Amino acid sequence: MKITFKNSELSRFATPGCATCDTRVAFRAAAGTSPDGETSMSRSMPPTLATGTQVDASALVHRSWERCAKLDPQLLADPNPLSRVDLTFQIEAHQTLLRHAGPSLSALSALAQANNGIAILAAPDGLILHEQGNLNFLDRAQRVALRPGVNWAESQRGTNAIGTALYDGRAVRIHGAEHFLARNQVLSCHAAPIRSATGGILGVLDLSGPADVMCGHVLTLVQRLASGISDLMLAESPLQRFEFHAGEQPACGVPPAILLLDDTLRIVGANEAALHVLNADWRLLGTPYSQWMDGVLHPQDAVLHRHDGLPLTGRLISGDRHITSSGGVRAGLAPSQLAAGMLPEPDAISRPLLVQAVRAVDGQLAVLLQGETGTGKEVMARHIHACSQRHAGAFVAINCAALPEHLIESELFGYEPGAFTGARREGARGLLRQAHQGTLFLDEIGDMPLGLQTRLLRVLQEREVQPLGSEKRLALDFNLISASHQNLTGRMAQGLFRADLYYRLQGLPIELPPLRQRADLAHFIASQYASLGGALATDTLEILADYSWPGNYRELHSLLRRLRCLHPEDSRLLPQQLPQSILSARPEAECCPSLDVSDASCPPPDARSPSSVVLDTAGMASGLREIEQSVIRQTLYDCAGNMAQTARRLGIHRSTLYRKLKG
Repeated sequence: MKITFKNSELSRFATPGCATCDTRVAFRAAAGTSPDGETSMSRSMPPTLATGTQVDASALVHRSWERCAKLDPQLLADPNPLSRVDLTFQIEAHQTLLRHAGPSLSALSALAQANNGIAILAAPDGLILHEQGNLNFLDRAQRVALRPGVNWAESQRGTNAIGTALYDGRAVRIHGAEHFLARNQVLSCHAAPIRSATGGILGVLDLSGPADVMCGHVLTLVQRLASGISDLMLAESPLQRFEFHAGEQPACGVPPAILLLDDTLRIVGANEAALHVLNADWRLLGTPYSQWMDGVLHPQDAVLHRHDGLPLTGRLISGDRHITSSGGVRAGLAPSQLAAGMLPEPDAISRPLLVQAVRAVDGQLAVLLQGETGTGKEVMARHIHACSQRHAGAFVAINCAALPEHLIESELFGYEPGAFTGARREGARGLLRQAHQGTLFLDEIGDMPLGLQTRLLRVLQEREVQPLGSEKRLALDFNLISASHQNLTGRMAQGLFRADLYYRLQGLPIELPPLRQRADLAHFIASQYASLGGALATDTLEILADYSWPGNYRELHSLLRRLRCLHPEDSRLLPQQLPQSILSARPEAECCPSLDVSDASCPPPDARSPSSVVLDTAGMASGLREIEQSVIRQTLYDCAGNMAQTARRLGIHRSTLYRKLKG
């Protein structure tokens, strides 16, 4: 299949002074020019890049164009961006990257402002997570789908700096007509990969702008800023590290070389500066440091030597201080930020609930979140807010159980100056007005006094508020999300909660599942402890996965932080290091007395298959229980009485298996 470009179109995308563009136009004859003034090109590769002697950059572009052969260079349709919900999930999944990239993005954004461009951070798959910079160019970038939620991998957007940097694993400049898609040839893009301590790509930093403005030298700056992000992430490792530089004095502006070392002084991580100083590649991982230099590592500055005699000056830094430092940062977070950081994004059970909730609030329906304590109701509310159409507004959380009753009205509705004795001279807006065009989250709504319930009902019905001491009524517009761990219908029956308010709040009732119902509970617990820098022994993980977690996520994260604090040096946490409250709650490791499967001569509990159990209409409930018991007992027999194996085969937790056998 052939694609065609008119000569005038090729010239239009050529940028004055760009060697690649000049070469491309000069080589048009190699493609063959038809009488009507059109140049035919193979879709797989423009002949302008397939002939002649090219510089390295052109060779890189040449290979990229070959990889993009199946794309249509004249593609005009915008790619399907992620929904706001899915983009929020991706942003939360890459919070560590975003946090460390903040300073570099700010610095790059300042440069972008001066060059009419934008700074971009993309995920390792090419998905744009964040952009900032020149407002005028942000609008132009939208037209070519250069925006958050759009994937710029080569397979999606052809040759471009983000996608090509990801594929080749190095800093790349794609300028003007080097872009595979014609619509992107107005851009000049400069991208560099952000690497982990083991060489993996964590993301891409990019500076993009108009092809007629951006200068090629900015690629070096982008590359340095990307390396700076990698170094920030590497410095937070709990492992000891050796920071050094070539020579006896560090060169001005040159970042330190860093090696991460295990207890045996083997290299388990590095930054690109270290590879450069040691003339090495990522194959140095797993080798002893002595394979690359002579001398003894010391906490004070010391001079070692590369095997060829080059002096290396550096010092060994303990990783312990980084755990303390990191903990200090976490301790300084506000409670809501801390909760949002601790609790996970919705799992397979909760995610559909979130999608429904976002649709509800966008359709001006109230959402009522219910569930056991610690199931993450506020975090879910924040997810809903972040994914809703009012995400740009404030998220105002009110704990109805914590507000003093005599202050509730003034705090909620606000007041005019001098409305009552002790009122502030300037008055107060009130929390309801603060939530205007954002989200109002009423936590523990079941504990709100009856008198206030009446006033709140009126506000919700009329969507207006009258501050204390004022004769004016002010319009309100917000997402309404309420939460309670109490049985509100039961409180209605007791006369403690207004029925009309309940039905106003429960436009969409959502029951958040408890932690123990997570299908991936064991994996989740292991990953949460790993995020604190620790690891769990298999037996320890099995005990934690069997625990019922009455406090849910809040209890889990409190325990994991305590364990990590008390056992910072242990490579793997052992069962005996768990608190007695967890160990004593474990089901007894014995089979149901009615079925002693430890006896090898014990026959199967029921030779009939479950489908052979005959049910009558009147005995349906007991028949279902009989089927369940038959399946459980048969599986238990097949597993020779191994409770853990039986639970895994049935797809239930071991505590559930014990309960069903005893019931």
